[in-house]
Amino acid sequence: MSDALKQDLSQEAEFANMLMIYLLFEQKPELLGAETVKRAAEAKFGEVDAVSEEGELLSYAVKKYTAHFEEGDMPPFVLLGQGLKFDGGEAGALERSQLWDIENGAEVLDSCKYSVMIADMMGGAAMDRKDRCEMLMDWLEAVLALYPDCKAVWVPAGGKLTSPEVMRGGGLPRDQRFIFTCVNARFFNIEGTDGERVVDTLGMYAVGLPDVQLHFRGLDPNAVTDYAYNICIYNYDENAPIASGETIDGLDGGEISREVQWKCRYEDSLIQPRRTVLDIEAGSFAAGVRDNA
Repeated sequence: MSDALKQDLSQEAEFANMLMIYLLFEQKPELLGAETVKRAAEAKFGEVDAVSEEGELLSYAVKKYTAHFEEGDMPPFVLLGQGLKFDGGEAGALERSQLWDIENGAEVLDSCKYSVMIADMMGGAAMDRKDRCEMLMDWLEAVLALYPDCKAVWVPAGGKLTSPEVMRGGGLPRDQRFIFTCVNARFFNIEGTDGERVVDTLGMYAVGLPDVQLHFRGLDPNAVTDYAYNICIYNYDENAPIASGETIDGLDGGEISREVQWKCRYEDSLIQPRRTVLDIEAGSFAAGVRDNA
């Protein structure tokens, strides 16, 4: 890694009690009226209660879902923050090096000067994880429909920048929208080594699931990236059932094969931010030193 991408594990990733997503714009978008936003929420969720409809921050309680607290149950909120300025320069060199999902990603970040923020609230760990992600992705779809001039969608928790057309097109399976919108698969060449590389994901931690990491040499990085996404989808669907020491299907000729078994273990990530990852030892292609105890 270059000096700009120097390892810094003092940065720690934490569970996101509020998961924030930003719609980015080159020009300042018009402020939406509360009635317009509420109609969009009702069309997506059914019955909602207005929590706040004053000023530029609007919020609604979504009765379709339930958050469980010691004090009792309550519906979670969805939020919409309008009229926000955006500074793409706040994304550091590491984030800018990993914008794989939109053409000229760094230029897009720099060209956008305004944003609209959506988020969830009063849910977090108190909600079923899949319900939470489904609610947030449905809210993103609803709000995107109100902003045809949105240039990109930015998720800081995953360092993920995507085109709004990814969600607008409706081509993503409902249960994979969170992965492909909020989780970024990153790729690093490790300087000073004999072709060592790292592919990891960033963003699963935000909803309490492990990210995925592979430290390897001699494999096609694109195949490894697809593989990492597939493991994230599996962990999301099945609530991360893989235990340390177990093996899972690996890659053979770029395809997942039951004939190839790779060992897994949970450990701290190699690359910032520090978080728990499912490290997958890629058999004869594995790089680095691991504790095989």
